[in-house]
Amino acid sequence: MFRNFLIVGTQRTGSTALVRSLTFHPDIACGDEWTQRIPAHRKFSVTESSLSGDFSSLTAAQRRRIEPVFGPHTRWLGFKLLFRSSDKWLIHPRLAPALWFDRFGSYLRWIARRPALHVIHIVRNDPLDWLKSKYLADTSRSYGGKEYPQGMTIDIPVRGAMRRLTTKRWIDNQLSHLKRSNPYLCVSYEDFLESDRVVVERLMGFLDCDPAQLRDFDYRKHQKQAKRDASEYISNHALLKAALVEQGLIG
Repeated sequence: MFRNFLIVGTQRTGSTALVRSLTFHPDIACGDEWTQRIPAHRKFSVTESSLSGDFSSLTAAQRRRIEPVFGPHTRWLGFKLLFRSSDKWLIHPRLAPALWFDRFGSYLRWIARRPALHVIHIVRNDPLDWLKSKYLADTSRSYGGKEYPQGMTIDIPVRGAMRRLTTKRWIDNQLSHLKRSNPYLCVSYEDFLESDRVVVERLMGFLDCDPAQLRDFDYRKHQKQAKRDASEYISNHALLKAALVEQGLIG
């Protein structure tokens, strides 16, 4: 019998790196965004069947990723459940159509009703770096660690960026409330970049796995995306930074 966990957060927070790192432990099988392309009315049925070890409802691509790391040795089975930080909302970000399609509120209640379900909440604290990653990925359609086009630069709309950050902060705040009902651990992408091994060993403790069985890895060695400073990618960097300073989001 295996136990279940979820990696939760917003998109572009380093969840792909965390998934790959967790699979270096033989007791853990971790999938990607299993419900991302699933219609809203089927998300929960797919979630429940997949967490039971039945992957027949997943896409072929998702099955190819999880099946090689899942087997009789698996003690923990999970996947990443990410939510979109949309700038398309009126009055309050909770009213964003994207969050309705993601079933954000319903998932919060579903998770809270399962107190044995472990929650790993990954956050990205640097707003400028997150915006850089978000807009670079959306513009180039380069996701999941794929390298951005050489010499690519972007102009980030300031108003839209501020609204996306508002949504991101609200989502992260709501996800943090899961600590009241579930085993909960929050990790930051910045800490992971500084010392991936230390962060993953914290996760081993959280999941009661022996860190001595964790195979050697170095995520930073294989990182391909956006290693340069945000100012080298964002053409209106000074304007965007000034807006973030004005809002008190950076010093």
